[in-house]
Amino acid sequence: MTNLANLPAPEREETPRNAVPIGRHCHGILELDLDRLLAGRMLLQGGSGAGKSRTMRRIVEEAFDYVQTMIVDPEGEFGNLAAHIGATTLKAAEIAADGLTAAASRARHHRIALHLDLTDLDPEQRIIKASAFFAGLVSAPREDWKHTVLVAIDEGHLLAPHLAGSARDAETRRLGVATLTDLCARGRKRGIAPIIATQRLAKLSSSVVSELQNFLIGVNVFDRDIARAADLLGFSRSEAEKLRTLEPGDFYALGPALSRTPVLGHIDETITAHLGATPELHAAADIAGEEAERLLDLAHLREAHGPRDDALKIRGTRALDAFLLDEAAPVAAAICLALKTISPNATTSEDLARHLAASPEAVAQALDVLSALGAIDTMPRGEGRMARLHARLRAKVSDVPLVALS
Repeated sequence: MTNLANLPAPEREETPRNAVPIGRHCHGILELDLDRLLAGRMLLQGGSGAGKSRTMRRIVEEAFDYVQTMIVDPEGEFGNLAAHIGATTLKAAEIAADGLTAAASRARHHRIALHLDLTDLDPEQRIIKASAFFAGLVSAPREDWKHTVLVAIDEGHLLAPHLAGSARDAETRRLGVATLTDLCARGRKRGIAPIIATQRLAKLSSSVVSELQNFLIGVNVFDRDIARAADLLGFSRSEAEKLRTLEPGDFYALGPALSRTPVLGHIDETITAHLGATPELHAAADIAGEEAERLLDLAHLREAHGPRDDALKIRGTRALDAFLLDEAAPVAAAICLALKTISPNATTSEDLARHLAASPEAVAQALDVLSALGAIDTMPRGEGRMARLHARLRAKVSDVPLVALS
């Protein structure tokens, strides 16, 4: 009788791994498995000086030949990296939120690498425009899901903060957290692999972190950050103290795309240079007295006190009057109610026309009016025009359960 245990194992054809080298550890090369990254997403975290931006650069430089890549850049530090990989730069300060939604969707369809530059925006607009961009990635039609995309997001805590700075900022924060969490949660089936980098774990929304399964953790000095990082790595309290003494470029790697157990690695050098290096120290100029006041033009900066100006109030009243008297107002109001039932999702102008039993031209005019008033996010007129409630309205109806018009 033949002993089956002595027979050679049948040869099996294994699926090629799309893995790229990003550094080294004591056992050899530290690789990032791009296929598993798509399934599990990644957090890249380290305090100031940890080498977080260099690590992001290294990953993008190695991965862009394998997968369409998009860089979300809140501080404008990756322009040369974008040029290196041939990415088209979108200056968010120059493009409306609905335009960013459209650009993201079209880029997925045509497989165009993008660099979203969020500089020159205030914190609220930065979140709103990044959220619009993420919405375009997630809302891409099903036929484009096969166009996989790596989304490298720097300073994620600026786009999905753990806490709002004030009560006024709370609605915008909710929008940022909901959108980035949605990108991570639904991205896998839609071919999206986010890498989210942050300096402070304590400042990044826990809802976002909970969706990430791969981790590169660098040096940390704050107790709250160390506690959260240790929990992600499965470190004991004594092991967590190692996070205080890591050198720049040292990161603990863990997750299906990196290593089954935490391994300490050092990230390799990059091709492109880091643009966000700390400037050298320079003393103040030797200028004082009247000359300093002249250069600052203080005489023209004195605060002028006078009667309260009601221009904004009048402008708002006139805008309302103009809307109420516009022939598109009835359809516009019906569109708002229809979009409310599916918030935060979007729909097409064709679906709105069918839902409201209105003509396509009437819907188009109403969308133009609502866009001018800032009540909705929409695209320019054309086939497949999308529309959804503006961010401030979506935040107020975020608990609506329906996802499509009936």
